[in-house]
Amino acid sequence: MGRELIVVLVGVVLGVAFAETLGPVWALVPFLGFLGLTLALGITDIDAFRIVDRLNLRGTLLLVGLLGVAAIADGTEDGFVRALLGGAAFFVATNLIYIVVKGQGFGYGDVKLSALLGVFTTYISWGALGWSVFLTAFLGGLLSVVVLVAGLANRARQKRAGGPESTIREAMRAELPYGPAMIVGSWLAIALAGLGAFPIPT
Repeated sequence: MGRELIVVLVGVVLGVAFAETLGPVWALVPFLGFLGLTLALGITDIDAFRIVDRLNLRGTLLLVGLLGVAAIADGTEDGFVRALLGGAAFFVATNLIYIVVKGQGFGYGDVKLSALLGVFTTYISWGALGWSVFLTAFLGGLLSVVVLVAGLANRARQKRAGGPESTIREAMRAELPYGPAMIVGSWLAIALAGLGAFPIPT
């Protein structure tokens, strides 16, 4: 199965999940735009190990503006105010993380991405933002373990083949993009809200 087909299938499934969470409201339009933008950002982060600023910043401004217009049309202005507060809170928190880790494994592109993710998850509820943060940490940690195990397996194969061995330290230092974990965490949080994992303010 090609990557393009996988991306399309993921987009369709998540689009249905977002529709289930939000219902037939105007806000679904910017949420589907959010889905498309984050799919593109996640793919470029996997391929190039960076969040493309031009795409991220312009897309964020456009989609947050559309969400504000949709919130007025839907009569959910309070949800939009909550979303802006959530985006600001997540942005400040990721800035603090960036300072603490000194950019190791967590680039400033991820920090700028957090504003977009915070706005759209918190529009659903504060609980959605909380789930997003938890799932991001879980997925990031899981991916690190998978990479470490793969590195150790590769070290064992090289040893059996008599070639130069990679060290455990090298396996632990493998560079991983963190943006995709943040994106998937936010997708899952929005989808979980539709499944009733936590209450959505009405």
